[in-house]
Amino acid sequence: MSPDPQPTPRLASEALDPAFQHLVGEVFRLNGQLLATAEELARPMGVTPAGWQTIAIIRDEPLTASEIARRLGMRRQSAQHNVNRLVRQGLVELQANPGHRRAPLAALTAAGRRTMAALYRLQGELAARFTRGLDLSGADLDAVAATLRHLRETALGDAPPPPRRAARRSGGQRRG
Repeated sequence: MSPDPQPTPRLASEALDPAFQHLVGEVFRLNGQLLATAEELARPMGVTPAGWQTIAIIRDEPLTASEIARRLGMRRQSAQHNVNRLVRQGLVELQANPGHRRAPLAALTAAGRRTMAALYRLQGELAARFTRGLDLSGADLDAVAATLRHLRETALGDAPPPPRRAARRSGGQRRG
């Protein structure tokens, strides 16, 4: 009798596939719930979740639609649509861009800054709804955000290599 053939080792990506699918599903569901809750909270101010994101991203400095799109991970056309809606609402104004004549800078108006302040207060309620009873610290949330950022940067090819961690076997023994 011939010996049983050795099983073909699975690629790392195959071994991670179910866990990655689970992660993606949870991220999608979390994103959906964040957007739905943000819409509920901001609706009385007439701001959409996309408008909230746009206002937040330009709160410290005026940006072009392309820069907004890159920072928010969306298409330029979507960012431009959000900017145009906020301009019509009087929350954003377009300013001349010394670096590019055809790409104006989107900046908050005085009304936009007041809206940003109100949205910032709502963010506390948003955070409370999503973290209530979880006993999470700011450091815990920062660690989750860092991991998600690294996943995103890896997908874009922008990530530095992660620090090496010692893998553990069952029983807590380190591999040599």
